[in-house]
Amino acid sequence: MTKEARRTAERTGDDAFQLAGHRMDGITAMYDGSFIEASHEFETILSLYDPDRHRPPPVLYIHDPKISALAYLAILKWILGQSDTARGLAIEALRYAEELKQANLTAHVRTYAGAGLHELLGETSAVRRHADAIVALADQHSLHYWRLNGLFLRGWAIAQGASVEEGLAVMRQNLRARSALGVSWYHVRYLCMLATTLQKSGAAESALAVVAEAKDQAACHCEHMWDAEVERIEAEMLEVCARSTVECEARFQSALATARSPKLSKAKRCAELERLGALTFNTRDLTQARQLLDKLH
Repeated sequence: MTKEARRTAERTGDDAFQLAGHRMDGITAMYDGSFIEASHEFETILSLYDPDRHRPPPVLYIHDPKISALAYLAILKWILGQSDTARGLAIEALRYAEELKQANLTAHVRTYAGAGLHELLGETSAVRRHADAIVALADQHSLHYWRLNGLFLRGWAIAQGASVEEGLAVMRQNLRARSALGVSWYHVRYLCMLATTLQKSGAAESALAVVAEAKDQAACHCEHMWDAEVERIEAEMLEVCARSTVECEARFQSALATARSPKLSKAKRCAELERLGALTFNTRDLTQARQLLDKLH
């Protein structure tokens, strides 16, 4: 489909097809874990986007290339270690969604640039605010897919507090519902969230089973976006379960190898930028990166 969009754009001179091609290339690269390439594609959309020509008409269910670019770039910039940039993109995405006032696009932005980014940043209360807004919007406009995402994210936020089991039940229920719809996009990340929450509840062995499911899901769909994260989480679970030191070290080394690939991970990017004296991260980001790198060495 990406090549077809490119060919159509070249044949017709229609820049809408050109933007669609960049969007599909960006999503494909993101799915593959090629984060720098994905960022380039989405940034190209932002550079080409002209609201007078490309802004959609005021209807409920429609695509907008700028919305997609901003929302996904917020996630990508976090992965690449640029938390401040990610936050700025998220703010811009939410502002633009408010300007467009289209329910589907607003739900999309709140899911990724909103709750998705704040989950990665570990900001639970912000995740809960976005999750509640997604569910309310989905209920108002019958957006079933977004409702499932919102409920899952709400469950995660609940589980980070005192009601761990209640939150886990909500997470599991809505993950099953997503699977029943045949949804694969972002499912590996949601399984990672479930695994770490299970570990928090003391169910490390169950968490390992969920990690195995995440690995199967990624392999089935040739998805590499969360490879380093899955390996890191698996290594930490094995450590908690008191598995052999050799096995744990092998998993951590595998995570490190993935992080050192050209596709890059947040921890590796933090380490590189620290060495260059160009850090733009908050103390929490840097501390987590250092702790992870300490385990891996």
